[in-house]
Amino acid sequence: MGNLPHALAIATGLVGATVVIHMVGLDLLMRLTRLHLRWFLSVWHDLDRLLVPMGIVTGLFVLHGAEIWLYAFAYKALGLLPTIEAALYYSTVAYSTLGEGGAPLPTDWRILGALEAINGMLMLGWSTAFLFQVLSHLLEPGEAHALPKGAISRTARRERVQQSS
Repeated sequence: MGNLPHALAIATGLVGATVVIHMVGLDLLMRLTRLHLRWFLSVWHDLDRLLVPMGIVTGLFVLHGAEIWLYAFAYKALGLLPTIEAALYYSTVAYSTLGEGGAPLPTDWRILGALEAINGMLMLGWSTAFLFQVLSHLLEPGEAHALPKGAISRTARRERVQQSS
């Protein structure tokens, strides 16, 4: 219990840092994708259908890598793991929610690894949602989506109620 407040404070800071990294990174990916679509479209449409998703996925890997390294440097700086390699491996395993592997964290600091796993799960989910949204938007021509936009929004419900009255 002695290090718990300290571990929770560090975990909170690391989670906040990963959220900022992720938000800035996703914004940068959107800007780079927009730039590519505006200035670098290939004459071969199928090539862009390959390059754009590959670029986005590569960017997401870089983002997650930066977030994993952040935790790894924290583990090493706090003296929780003996080498940067051990810290990086532990961080990758925790972030990906694969499960604890290699050298475990000291008992007083285990909560930090558990919170990294929750953080990683949320960041991976955020990336998945981002990738799905962007690719869905880019691959659907015009308003060709099978489902009407906003069909179950509160505004649409109010409009349907008013129209039926």
